[in-house]
Amino acid sequence: MKVELKLTSQQLTKEELQHLLQSIRDCEQEFFKDKEISIWIEVLELTTEECSELLASIKPPFGWGFKIIGRG
Repeated sequence: MKVELKLTSQQLTKEELQHLLQSIRDCEQEFFKDKEISIWIEVLELTTEECSELLASIKPPFGWGFKIIGRG
């Protein structure tokens, strides 16, 4: 089944976003070990470097790594 989930907020801090992503990763590791899940995140307020640091802080790392698409 194809599932798309959109979550938006204008109130999260960088640290809260990190907690949210870590929670998703923890849930994935516990309940969906054999499933492939992709996550698309847009945070225009963060620099590419900040996004890299944020995504690199998620443990264990995402299986396929992450890709940052810069803004033109």
